[in-house]
Amino acid sequence: MTVQFSRTIGKRSGVQLGLVMDKSEIGSVASDYNAGFIGRFTRGRTDKVFAVTREKIERQLGAGVSLNITALAEAQVQAYEALRYGTQQVITSRLISSSAVNKLLVATASVPAQGGGAAPDVWTTGLENAGLPDGALIAFKHLDCYNDGLVCQINALETEDDQGVAAPSKVITVQFADPVDGKVIIGPFTGSLDPAAKDEFGNSYFITDVIEKGTDSLQVIEVKDSATVPVNCPFYGTANNKAKFSTATLIYFTEGATVYTSAEMAAAVDRLRRSRPNFTYLCAGGSENLTLLSMLGALGSEINKQFPFDVPGRLTPEAAVAFIQSIGSDIKTMYGQAFWAPLKRDNPMAGGKAYFGTSGQQIGLRCARNAQVNSKGIAPRNRAIAGSDFGLAGTNITQMYDVSDDDLELLAANQINPCIFKDYPSGAKYAWVDSLTGAQTTGASKLIAVAEMSSFLDDMVAAYGQETLQKPMATSIKDMSRFLGTLLPAIESAGWLNPTAELDGAAWQYEVKRNEAAPYDEYDAMYPVCFDGTARVARLQQSIVRQS
Repeated sequence: MTVQFSRTIGKRSGVQLGLVMDKSEIGSVASDYNAGFIGRFTRGRTDKVFAVTREKIERQLGAGVSLNITALAEAQVQAYEALRYGTQQVITSRLISSSAVNKLLVATASVPAQGGGAAPDVWTTGLENAGLPDGALIAFKHLDCYNDGLVCQINALETEDDQGVAAPSKVITVQFADPVDGKVIIGPFTGSLDPAAKDEFGNSYFITDVIEKGTDSLQVIEVKDSATVPVNCPFYGTANNKAKFSTATLIYFTEGATVYTSAEMAAAVDRLRRSRPNFTYLCAGGSENLTLLSMLGALGSEINKQFPFDVPGRLTPEAAVAFIQSIGSDIKTMYGQAFWAPLKRDNPMAGGKAYFGTSGQQIGLRCARNAQVNSKGIAPRNRAIAGSDFGLAGTNITQMYDVSDDDLELLAANQINPCIFKDYPSGAKYAWVDSLTGAQTTGASKLIAVAEMSSFLDDMVAAYGQETLQKPMATSIKDMSRFLGTLLPAIESAGWLNPTAELDGAAWQYEVKRNEAAPYDEYDAMYPVCFDGTARVARLQQSIVRQS
């Protein structure tokens, strides 16, 4: 093959061809279909957030629990509804007590005692600060922290010496299974107990390195020096042409108290703040803890994320108002959005009929709506999840409180959105009949749809702003100007904006220029817009006129 160019040319004659420079980026904000959840779960990481999908919700969060047993089980119900109705991933921060204990999973190369008798247990648990017990071979730490235990399995590869006689083995296979269905969920991993071992490609064959490359759910904490598995060990070799695994179900994790301190809740909130991947919505999982709700409201304002949350449905409207007022000012912003549903319905995770909130389903429906983008990639965020187009899903729903017009006035005055039975001409349903944020204003930001559109616009501009940093100032200003000149017409085409005299008859304007006080390293981007809004009130008046 003849190459007609070079990447670099000095003084010689020839064609220098540079690498392709892609300047077509237009900016994007991923995770429009993800939600950040905080709650008490019986499975899941305690050191960082983890992503949960619909297909694996019980495996990742644990089995559903009746709300008659613990109200904290509502978090999993809401996560389920969010995933069922449109959320792609629930980015979960598990509430956990500082008294939680995650013990090591310790495998021992045990052999029968001299003179006969049973061999010691192969699998045991131990504390990390205690070191390996006598006879231990290897110790693991399971980071997904299952309250109901983990099935641990180990086998040693049969080895022969130069004379073809079975010899102690340094190669083991480990795997770990779900205690509920017995399916292997981690592994199998095969590697050597020798830190210097290499595979046939020259890569490390040390069991610690093999596992580290294969999963982040399991850590090898310690391997015994010069460890080997004796020939008479119960998990050595094969039997009936099948590997002999020693298996045990270990209860290794204790979650501790489930009444959480402010510090423990703050730690869970901080895990969401530092989350990777990103998310668009926050959810408290039906929590009634005022401190946690306040913390999440503050987080929503800090990171520009919507926070739909629930007022307990068993409360009367007057008590619902008192509940809202007791949370404080952190939810009195356009990011905090309160929902009240005086409804009992079937628990889709564990059965039984109970009160539980609708914010999870709200989030799922918002994510499903966000997936319906137009040709310019803009979703109909100007359409609130409320009214006749969006009925509450569920079975065996019963409204437990008869809501009057006075009640609705009280709820609206305190920015609480009811989900109640409504007999629309198009069909009766349980529906969200209002769409107010907690913003203390009569302006546009009191509307959930405006809050959604506004936060999306800011996320897009901020994300692209990161792309412009550390470039020549003139280039950055030009790039940001081009970006805004594309984005603002796109959102106008989606019906988000409305022309206004404030902008000389336009729906948007923008200006990007050097900062006057720091012209060498700062620029300012201003982009005033006029959002369309949501119809909450229809004032109708018939007039009867006299016959001429």
